[in-house]
Amino acid sequence: MCTLITEYLKDHQDEQVLRDVRKVVRDPEYYPQDATSLCGAENLANAIGSNHFVINISSAIKAFVEELSKSFDGKTPSFQGEKVENLALQNVQARSRMVYAYLFAQLVPWKQQRNGFLLVVGTANVDEAIRGYFTKYDCSAADLNPIGGISKTDLKNFILYAGRKFKLEAVREIVEAPPTAELQPL
Repeated sequence: MCTLITEYLKDHQDEQVLRDVRKVVRDPEYYPQDATSLCGAENLANAIGSNHFVINISSAIKAFVEELSKSFDGKTPSFQGEKVENLALQNVQARSRMVYAYLFAQLVPWKQQRNGFLLVVGTANVDEAIRGYFTKYDCSAADLNPIGGISKTDLKNFILYAGRKFKLEAVREIVEAPPTAELQPL
């Protein structure tokens, strides 16, 4: 998403997209120079020596919608449509991310010419589970979920502590970013 936004803004003078980006990063003067300045995950991966992959799921979502449209005699759901359409499209994106996560878990070792497989780690916390604030089979579906029993407040405090202890500035930036499911186009 970060890459798409920065590339789009290089080629287009779209004030609405720029306003949305500035709202997300909470800086009225911000202008993204590259995707890494906008993307906390990549910064954190670099800081801890982890692999980071970027994949655009837009074509997969588009394929789902096109196939559905054929079955619905050309009727196509839209984010700008009724609430049920918007929610269905958000959910298919969330579930597609998990499908890609499992695909990566199986194929990253193959790409790196290693044996075995990786585990998919979930990101749903206990507050989301108690409130039912998640999409079934998205980040709530994983091989293991180390934060599944931790409240959002405790998790945030622990992450900030770990960021200070291990001198990871990227952690603070992620925690301070406004929460978003990133399931609707900006």
